[in-house]
Parts: sequence; C-alpha cells; structure tokens
Amino acid sequence: MNIELAEVSFSYKKRRKNTKVTELPLVLDHVNVTIRSGEMLAVAGKSGSGKSTFMQLLKGFLKPSFGSVRIDGIDPYAAKRPELFDRIGFIFQYPEHQLFSVTVAEDVAFGLRYGGFTPEQKDEKVRRAMEAVGLDYDTFAARSPFELSGGEKRRVAIAGVIVLEPELIILDEPTAGLDYPSRTGLFEMLHRLNTERGTTILWVSHQLEEMLEHASRMLILKDGSFIAEGAPEALLSDTAVLDAMGWEQPAALALRRLVLEAHGIALPRPWSVSEVAPMLLELVQRKMKSDSEGIPWPQQAI
Repeated sequence: MNIELAEVSFSYKKRRKNTKVTELPLVLDHVNVTIRSGEMLAVAGKSGSGKSTFMQLLKGFLKPSFGSVRIDGIDPYAAKRPELFDRIGFIFQYPEHQLFSVTVAEDVAFGLRYGGFTPEQKDEKVRRAMEAVGLDYDTFAARSPFELSGGEKRRVAIAGVIVLEPELIILDEPTAGLDYPSRTGLFEMLHRLNTERGTTILWVSHQLEEMLEHASRMLILKDGSFIAEGAPEALLSDTAVLDAMGWEQPAALALRRLVLEAHGIALPRPWSVSEVAPMLLELVQRKMKSDSEGIPWPQQAI
C-alpha cells in the first residue's frame, strides 16, 4: 500500500462565542510526501512542528483543509470510501493506558467484535497477533493485562492493532517510557512485522539514535513543512540539516567522526553497540601495542 499526500495543508478551526468559525494558522503547509509499501519510515521534528497532525491525516482522523490524501491512488474522501483508512493501524503514545479488559486475550480480540468472525476464527487471529508481538498465547492469554510489565502491556496494545491485519502501522513515540530491553524488544518485533508480513512501519520520535538504527528513510518536519528526507545516516551527518533543526549530531555519528579524524579508522555502524564495542576494544589494544613497541600508529580501517 502506498499513501501519497499531494499539496496537503491543514488548519484547525476555532469557534467563538458568537458561533463564528475562524481558521487558525496552518499546521501543515503544502505537504507533498509519499509513504511507500514496506518502508521503515521515521518522522522527526520538534514539538509543535505538525507531527501529530500529519499522523492523524494519514489515518483519516483529520481531513485536509486543502490538497488530497490518496491510498493506492484513491482519495477516500472524493471516492466516499472512508473504509480505506481501515487498512491503517494507529498506535497512540502510551497505548497500554487504553487496556481495559479482564484478560489479555479479550483485550486483543476487542477490535474483532463486529467482524462477523466465529469464536474459532477470533481465537486463531488473536493467537497469531500475540505470536507476532512475541507473547506466548498459553502463557499470557488468561492473564490480566494490568499485571504485566510496561513492555508487555505495550505489546498487548500493539497486538490489538495487529489483529486487524493493517498494511501500515503508525506509532506515536513508541518507546516512550520503556527501559532499554523493552525498547530493543519492541523494535525487534516491528522489524519482524516489516520483513515477515511486509507491514509498513511509520513512527514519530524525538530519539535520533533510534532512527539511525532502525529507519530505512527519515522525514524531517519543521514549522509544518518537510525540509529534508533520506537515509538517517546522511541527514544526521549534514551540518545544514542539523543547524536548521538546532540539533546536535547524534553521539554515534560524532564518535565515528572523531575516531576517523584521530586514527583513520571508519566505524561502519557506530550506533550498534554490539558491533562497535569489539572494534573499539581492538583499537585500544592495537594502540597500546603500538605505543609499547614505539611503532607509529597505523592509519588503516578495521
């Protein structure tokens, strides 16, 4: 599924006491962007840049003030086909706050209640959704969602979206409030959905390091317009982009630059601790050996 926003602008409306409706300043201004099937796409921008509005337009929670949103070439509004937005799953920030059922299985199955499924079909869909997020059905199905860890609760909430088999999943700050193991596990799950099911993943975050590691493409939003798009590694190494956003270069890229300048050694994926740690250890050992033997430090890549 491809989604195209063509010349999309959006402004919220404000109704005064005399019932007069006025247009507030544009939140999004003539946005043109395409979300391609199978992407791992990250959207970055400061608070107030229009990220939330952008996500809600994609899902159909908001209608463009101008321009069009097209799903596989069809404008759901012009074609009077709002059901096209059902192909898109939306996961709010802290989705675990929306859990309410007695058991995990009931919570995951909630979205299936009007689908005309038999109990056997519902059970099978719930099993598959739970397996997709790494929750063993026999272990978790009968448990209360309120007894789970923060990471497990978030997986239950995501399973409640996955059970509807969306082609695109939109996530708002998916790792907010999670510890490192839970963040790692969450993205492992999202990558599995992306590679095994072909699900397009789009998420909004302030965590630039997270985008470096996990996004295939990055969109940068400022004051309602996308000012840059491309590979996160390239964008976050671009001083013009960093200056425009008032960002510091992510620590991983700064480390690679410093090591390259000081020692002529290029770290290929500096954001991956498991890959970089052995390289840096080897660098230290070689430097110590070089110093002890009085041999000039070699300028070569690992």
